[in-house]
Amino acid sequence: MEGTDLAALRKALAGLFPAGVAVAAVEIGTEQAAPLPEEEAALCGAVPARRAEFAAGRTAARQALAALGLPAVAIPAGRDRAPVWPQGISGSISHGAGYAVAAVHGGRPLGVDLEAEGAVEPDLWPVVCCVDELAALPDTDRRQAVARVFSAKEAVFKAQYPLTGAMIGFDAVEVRLQADGFIARFRQTVGPFAAGHEMAGRSAGLCGVIVSGVVA
Repeated sequence: MEGTDLAALRKALAGLFPAGVAVAAVEIGTEQAAPLPEEEAALCGAVPARRAEFAAGRTAARQALAALGLPAVAIPAGRDRAPVWPQGISGSISHGAGYAVAAVHGGRPLGVDLEAEGAVEPDLWPVVCCVDELAALPDTDRRQAVARVFSAKEAVFKAQYPLTGAMIGFDAVEVRLQADGFIARFRQTVGPFAAGHEMAGRSAGLCGVIVSGVVA
C-alpha cells in the first residue's frame, strides 16, 4: 500500500476501536528510526527482516502514543517477548503483509492483528477453526473467512494475555463472524474470563489485508 492506500489502512484501523484509542500504520522497510537502546535486547541475533519488522512496529507504536500526546519512549520487550508499555497505557502491535500497525489507549488491554487474506493454507483450516466454525464458513470466499477467524483469534489472544498471562490456543475461543466484526466466545475458563464469556471485536478487509481489533 502506498499513498492513499496506506491512509485507507489507517482509517480502517481507527474504525476497529472505540473513541480514545489511537492507531498508526507504517510500511515495513521504509525509513523508520532504529530501535532505541532499551529495545535492542529483544533483537539479539535477529536477522535483518526481523529487525525491520521490529523497527516498523515500534515506529507505529510511537506514532500512536504521540497521537495521545505522549512522548516517544522506548517500548522494550519483556521476558515473554510482549511489548512493555508506559505505565497506564495498554497497547498492541502487529505486522504482516509488509506493514506494521499499532493501537494504544489508557484503558483495558486491547489487541490488534493484521494478516494477508491468504495467510492460512487449507490444510491448516481445521487447526485454526473448530468443527462449528468450519461449518459456519460461507460457500464462497472461504479462504478470506478463515483468515478473518485467524485474525480475530490473534487479536483476542493479545487482548486477554495482559490479564491472564495464558498462552491460549486456537481452540480456547470460538469466533462467529459478522458483517463488520466478530464475537469471540471463550470455550474454557481462562483467568478472569469464564467459559462462555464473549468479546465483541471488529474487522475489515482491504487490498488483500485483514485487520482485526478488540478491547478486553
